[in-house]
Amino acid sequence: MNSVFITGANGFIGSNLCRHFLNRGVRVYGFVRETSNLRFLEGLDVCLIRGDLRETAKIRIPDDVSSVVHSASVVSDEAGEKACEMNIFHATVNFVRKLQATGVPLRRFVYLSTALVLGYNGVGISEERPGEGAEFLPYTRQKKRTERFLLSEHEERGFPVVVLRPGDVYGPNDRTTCAQILRGCERGVPLIVGHGQWRFGYCYVENLCRVVELAISTEGIEGRAYTITNGELPTWRDFFEAIQKRLGKRQRVYIPVWFAFAVARMMEGFQRVFPGYQPPLNYYRIKRITTETTYDISRTVAELGFRPDDNFEAQIAQIMNWYLQERKNGYLA
Repeated sequence: MNSVFITGANGFIGSNLCRHFLNRGVRVYGFVRETSNLRFLEGLDVCLIRGDLRETAKIRIPDDVSSVVHSASVVSDEAGEKACEMNIFHATVNFVRKLQATGVPLRRFVYLSTALVLGYNGVGISEERPGEGAEFLPYTRQKKRTERFLLSEHEERGFPVVVLRPGDVYGPNDRTTCAQILRGCERGVPLIVGHGQWRFGYCYVENLCRVVELAISTEGIEGRAYTITNGELPTWRDFFEAIQKRLGKRQRVYIPVWFAFAVARMMEGFQRVFPGYQPPLNYYRIKRITTETTYDISRTVAELGFRPDDNFEAQIAQIMNWYLQERKNGYLA
């Protein structure tokens, strides 16, 4: 692998991918928008390609690109249908058509989807044993639609796609989920709901990066999809208590599940009256942290040789170090 082209390079997952491949001596092209905040790429020897996936005619694809990792995407359980359709489905279709039109001799196109396409609220969820459907989220619907498009391109035109379906990805540079959880914890928000003993599809970002590398280097896997989580999964209580401990917090009030759902419904009702309000809780988020959701990664282990790093304590420490540094530097309110 001489070079890799990463879309969404300035984001949480994209910036971690850039660092991962640079550490392995791979030339990295990072695709970013003109207006992108590039702070997570500072100090990294990334060759920046600026453009917009909505205007692919203007995108320059370097001649030596052999592999593409498409990580650019809207990531939100509150994003509307139009935003998800434009920034997930149409952005991918436009980008693929651009690659096909330029005739780049592409060896591999890795698409970062989500394990939610397989469902949630189940144990050992897989294609053969799906969980409860999450198609009520526009995000999930458009990820599924995009997967179908890419896999059909493989069937009809031999497009060398490999689909990756990570679970709940956490790690440094996560300004959305990790930063919000940690800020809430510092403010005394009780994180654990009910007994908290439900496992979830925790995926440390470096484990995802390792599978991306394997998806590029492993021969003969085009047209297949792989799910990624850690091998040993924490419960929500494990996760939240590890965060609380490192911030010197101790949860003294435990919220009953029924009360958490009631508060979420109240916030959703308030949002319907005042559309500009962004509720920190909704029904889906409470259901996610009060149900067991695990995914079957045996195929990823068997076919890609994935050996997950399950050092949970070290991973939480890295997240905390990042967060505290961000706060110290004034990047977090």
